Amino acid sequence: MRAPSMVVAYLRQRARLRLLVPLSVLLAFAGASFPALWIASLRDIAIATVQAFALILAFRIWDDFEDRESDRVRHPDRVLASASRAAPLRLLGFALGFASVLSLTMSVFAFRRLAAIAFATAMLSVRYGARSENRRSHAVGEHILAIKYPLFAYSVAPTLPTDVVTPRISAILFVVYALVCVYAYADDVELRHVFTSRRSTT
Repeated sequence: MRAPSMVVAYLRQRARLRLLVPLSVLLAFAGASFPALWIASLRDIAIATVQAFALILAFRIWDDFEDRESDRVRHPDRVLASASRAAPLRLLGFALGFASVLSLTMSVFAFRRLAAIAFATAMLSVRYGARSENRRSHAVGEHILAIKYPLFAYSVAPTLPTDVVTPRISAILFVVYALVCVYAYADDVELRHVFTSRRSTT
């Protein structure tokens, strides 16, 4: 498969717009809600939505590379799992990540935004390094994966208050995290089985 065809096929399969677009909008509006007063313009929210979308997709590509070997058994129909070479997708993930970071460096409080992305990257690196096939480990891993979304919301926030974190920001980020966890539970059959089996043994 040629590089452009591979990228298009991957995006059709893994970049589910009906999921990623609403999620990106959610993160942008969450960040716009950080100030006590609504001061973000629609243009600022639109930019934050694009930034969030690029970050989500870049990290999804990374996650798919980490799952590549197991996907060859569990999901052999996935483009990355069946591809003989994956350089085009690596390049796509790098380009999305680089563009996101570059855009954040031009924002106010750039250091805090980049620190949030760095923290998400570090947590996922630890998670991938300690990955286990144990079902309970899978559940813990899904919680770690979910943490990146409130961090994305913080990094793309149209307006960040002077204080690094306020009670309002903490509450908004927790709501984002909770919503992502609820969706993951509803969408992941294996994750539901973990909690079902846990309740049956208690």
